[in-house]
Amino acid sequence: MSVRRASLLVLLTAACGTAPSGPDAGVDAVGLDAAPRGQGSEAQGDLIINELAPRGAGSDWAELVNRSGAVLDLCGYFLTDSPDRLDHYLPLGGVLPPAPCPPRPLDPDAYLVITLDGTPIVDGQAIDPAHAPFKLDLADELYVVSTSGATIDGLLFLYPPGPTAPATTTLARVPDRAGLFFERAPSPGAANPELAP
Repeated sequence: MSVRRASLLVLLTAACGTAPSGPDAGVDAVGLDAAPRGQGSEAQGDLIINELAPRGAGSDWAELVNRSGAVLDLCGYFLTDSPDRLDHYLPLGGVLPPAPCPPRPLDPDAYLVITLDGTPIVDGQAIDPAHAPFKLDLADELYVVSTSGATIDGLLFLYPPGPTAPATTTLARVPDRAGLFFERAPSPGAANPELAP
């Protein structure tokens, strides 16, 4: 290694701290202060993904929340883990277009938990909007999209490695309904805890 490279490496190490060992999953400790890093981006819209449990105890699940100050009709919204696969779209209103969708209201500040268990959607049969036609992997993506194809909210995630198992933790927005995603104790249908498990 040249003297110039060695000097640069010493300066970078002094400025940034030591590099984390192992793969960086986006939520593991990095830098000198060992502060966890969140995944995703801060919440922007009215209907958001608030928490998800990939490969948890039992089935995977996701929690959505209505952050608006008004009742939100879920007709016209879909949940998907693969925007390019139509068989991975769950109509949150329970009806596939172009069929008419009876109102399916979600109250202001209400949480909605959806089981991601791979329940297929079969032509001519009723759709249960509480069960999605897909499951999640530990490195995956999840989106809320509109019938026009616009992304309402979404997250590409990599579940953190470490001593906790996915069965005992989730990825949850902190602060609840607003922030980035961090590893937390499960809280389906309720506010996400501020403190790590």
